[in-house]
Amino acid sequence: METKTNAIVIAVFALALLVAALIYKAKSDRKRRSMPLSSADAGENGHAEGKGPRRKNKYLLGIPGWGLALLTMLLAFFVLMFVGSFIAELFDIPDDSAAEWVFYMLYNLIIAGGCYFICRHNPKSIWYVPVLSNLIGIISAIYEPNFWISSLWIVICGGWVLSIIASIWGARTGIKRSAPATI
Repeated sequence: METKTNAIVIAVFALALLVAALIYKAKSDRKRRSMPLSSADAGENGHAEGKGPRRKNKYLLGIPGWGLALLTMLLAFFVLMFVGSFIAELFDIPDDSAAEWVFYMLYNLIIAGGCYFICRHNPKSIWYVPVLSNLIGIISAIYEPNFWISSLWIVICGGWVLSIIASIWGARTGIKRSAPATI
């Protein structure tokens, strides 16, 4: 019980630090604007005279893709560990049951959905979003001695494939949305 309490405290502390860093980054990015040096630079940089700088395609909520991927990872981990254990204790569900598979599938669906939306909004983030979102599963596959022995590796590795597919689909959708319409 003591190690579980330590893990919860560390996870909450890490989440608080990550949220604080992301909020600070988002606020500092909003304050910064590029200004043209001359009227010739204004036309080249996409600024119209008298209108101010053109807004760039911002990240979701002002948070970069890597931050959203880490938040997705923490949200999925929270759902898997805390909500799953709460429901298991509430209904007296034994370990190694079908409910465990359901929680892992929910974990995979949260990560795949996050990968889709992040990559749809920022298609260039396809290279790192699936890896960062599945970081807990990757680390458990490397360091957990019984990971490959139990049958849950099928669900977790299937979730990795699902998140890669969702990322590709989201990036393709994002590229199509941002492409100019041709007549």
